[in-house]
Amino acid sequence: MIGEIIGEAFLRVVFEIIIQVVGYYTSRIIFPIISFGRISVAPAGKGVKVKPKWHGFNSASNGKIVIHEETGALLGLLFWAGIIVIAFIVYSNK
Repeated sequence: MIGEIIGEAFLRVVFEIIIQVVGYYTSRIIFPIISFGRISVAPAGKGVKVKPKWHGFNSASNGKIVIHEETGALLGLLFWAGIIVIAFIVYSNK
């Protein structure tokens, strides 16, 4: 009983860390590519001041939009969810 609780808590933490890392690094790669460098995921570059704009999206002093880390992780996960849905639709029609 206690071992199951500890194991579940440990696996939940590990699973969440993996999901956050995958989502975050996906968004760090994808957003600059699809926005031609106009959007980046935090942290901003050195010397760039960031001011809050709207719920996880910030305006940088260099004119770029900087997405907060957690918002970027969520958007990265949504990207992968979209890929999975598209793959499911494509391969289920064969």
